[in-house]
Amino acid sequence: MAVITISRETAAGGRELGRLLAKRLNYRYIDKSLFQDIANDLNVSEKTLVSFEERRRYEGYDQSSVCEEEYKKSLGSILLGAAGEDNVVIIGRAAYFFLKGEKNCYHIRLVATMDWKKEYAMKNYNVSPDRVQEFIEKGDDTRKWFRRSICGMGFDDAHWFHLTLNMSRIPIEQAAELIMSASNLSG
Repeated sequence: MAVITISRETAAGGRELGRLLAKRLNYRYIDKSLFQDIANDLNVSEKTLVSFEERRRYEGYDQSSVCEEEYKKSLGSILLGAAGEDNVVIIGRAAYFFLKGEKNCYHIRLVATMDWKKEYAMKNYNVSPDRVQEFIEKGDDTRKWFRRSICGMGFDDAHWFHLTLNMSRIPIEQAAELIMSASNLSG
């Protein structure tokens, strides 16, 4: 059938939309579960991997290290393996980059206004109003760094994606319908 990748800004509803698509299409849903696979492949703890991704440097919890090239190789291999299974929705991890040449892959990017993301974060992540903007900015900065380090220059070029959706302009249900329609998939 197909593989759908979703790249998103912080608090743009990517996981919610991904779960909805996976349910409607009867696809496998993959997001943070990749962490365990990558950690196992690199023989490090998930905490070490989180530290590597979020802090832009290795701060090992288990006295092991993460090499950026080994990380990219592992991530790419795991994503290609997941895509090979077909019928999957993959959230984040620069999947659009690793699967750019694969047939029957549809790459979706989600954006939203800051006001919409603030409301979404407070409602869905229980972030307090006084911390919500900082939460979103930090998350977006981390995502940008991650994609830039994995994909290089042009990491956020709109040409990577089949479809970009502004989630502050359409409901999540409608976004799912648009993606299924654009991908020639039906639930």
